Amino acid sequence: MPERYRCDSCKAVMFHLDAGLRKRQPKSRRLKQWEYTDVFDDVCKTGFEGYGIKLIDGENALSGPGLPRDESLAPGSGAIQMSSESWSKRLGEICRKTVYEELGEEETYEYFYSKFTGSDEAVGLSEGLCRTELRQCTAGPKPPKATEEPAKEEKPKKGAGKDKAKDKAKAEKKKAKAEKEKAKAEKAKKAAELARDRGGGAAAAGLKIDAETFLRDLAARHGHAPGEYAGVRTEAEWEKTIVAIAGRIFGAKSEL
Repeated sequence: MPERYRCDSCKAVMFHLDAGLRKRQPKSRRLKQWEYTDVFDDVCKTGFEGYGIKLIDGENALSGPGLPRDESLAPGSGAIQMSSESWSKRLGEICRKTVYEELGEEETYEYFYSKFTGSDEAVGLSEGLCRTELRQCTAGPKPPKATEEPAKEEKPKKGAGKDKAKDKAKAEKKKAKAEKEKAKAEKAKKAAELARDRGGGAAAAGLKIDAETFLRDLAARHGHAPGEYAGVRTEAEWEKTIVAIAGRIFGAKSEL
């Protein structure tokens, strides 16, 4: 949206949201969530017919039902309006972004309802909200345009904080699980080393071990270096080694 039309676009959105809610608002109770959400959807979808650019005294200005200037033109002043369907769509998009991203559905209704019930301090859905909360309109003369405008800080979408908290909790849970597994492995390793020092091995200690640990312990019990049975071999060499190991184990069992 061009800078010159942002304030008027915001005013138009506030005008139609307020008008739409007033048509549906009972005097005796608040609207339910689904009721005011339906109003927002209807207004944002179909509420901006008749908007376009009007040439007023040589300057382009946004024109439509929700902008007061349309009714206060001086007699004889030049005014040619160029309406188009694209402006209805643009304002509808601004309406949805304002309600669902920048303010939130519940907050938008609260602004309206506070004013509707007679609160003098409530700003309501009006130009005042465009100046304060939404910051689409500025009071007083416009400041000179800078050569390079700073990047506008994007307002976080509703619900982004919850997603971030969930991701953090998930990461902490994963980290705790990894630390628990690491501690378990360290405990098993120490038990295996203790059993080996006492002349047995991990298998003798009754621990669940992998094939490499078994072969290293077995080599130590057979009087070899721990890596003797666990080295790299060809298929034929592995078969020969396994037969030899099996013979040693069988012989040891027969002696018992």
